[in-house]
Amino acid sequence: MEKLNSLPSEKALPEHLYHYTSIDGLEGIFTKRALWASQIHFLNDTQEFEYPVQILKETLYEFRKEYPTTSIIQKALGPSPSLSEPRELLAGFYQSLESEVLFDLFKKFPICIFSLSEKENLLSQWRGYCPPGGGYSIGFSSKLLVKFLETRNLYLKPCIYDLKEQQAIIKQALTEKSQAVLKSLESLEGTSEEIQEVFKNNIVEFIMEFSRIASILKHPSFYEECEWRIVSDLIDNKDMSFKIGKSMLIPYFSISFEGIEPFPIDQIIIGPAPEQRLAKSSLMQFIVQNKLDISIETSKTPYREL
Repeated sequence: MEKLNSLPSEKALPEHLYHYTSIDGLEGIFTKRALWASQIHFLNDTQEFEYPVQILKETLYEFRKEYPTTSIIQKALGPSPSLSEPRELLAGFYQSLESEVLFDLFKKFPICIFSLSEKENLLSQWRGYCPPGGGYSIGFSSKLLVKFLETRNLYLKPCIYDLKEQQAIIKQALTEKSQAVLKSLESLEGTSEEIQEVFKNNIVEFIMEFSRIASILKHPSFYEECEWRIVSDLIDNKDMSFKIGKSMLIPYFSISFEGIEPFPIDQIIIGPAPEQRLAKSSLMQFIVQNKLDISIETSKTPYREL
């Protein structure tokens, strides 16, 4: 997670972050004492991961124009290609990486995320992430959440919406990996097998790094959401659980905070709904039964499902 953790951010950590969910989601978080982080390829937005991949493809296209392939293929087929021409070596690396990107290798690197927002009462969030009958905005104390996540090797990062910043981050990652490729080749004799092995290893490493970076790059049209994300490292299949989606099973990683004190949730906002007063009454009883100290408010947002 070093690459993700080192990404610059001008955003200060807000006092609270909010997760919008249904009554089922709220009940599950409190009774199971866990957050369910969904695999990024299975989020509601079908273009979630495709967007940063498209930026990578465009960046690779620009890099390949700067380092056009000439005789790199012929040299790679020879018994002893020269290592004295770094431009052609990088051209070969970019060509190999582009082939893997087009092959969609990223889906073999499962990273899970849990979404939060700086906004506690946002109409687009109520509409997008809560059912028509009413939803809930669960408020987390950001400092307590970060303290807890650090014990689980998980990271909390703000999403980046600015296209130029996204392009710069991806370009920097690709440039750093290019330098790593050339450095790895310095100590080798230069056989085609050695070159291809270096390419293969660095492509896998780059795709792992890019998968983490891509997890916080979102299309500018979602800027209003002010989203922050809990991001996992690569999750082994044996550690995955599955929930039922509308048409398929959704892989997720359970982040347990059983026994964690102090409890990181201290606020709940009941969303627009026809029976807010009853919802507040039952929720207060639920909170008391679970021996928690949580303030409960109701949204004044005028919204109804017609």
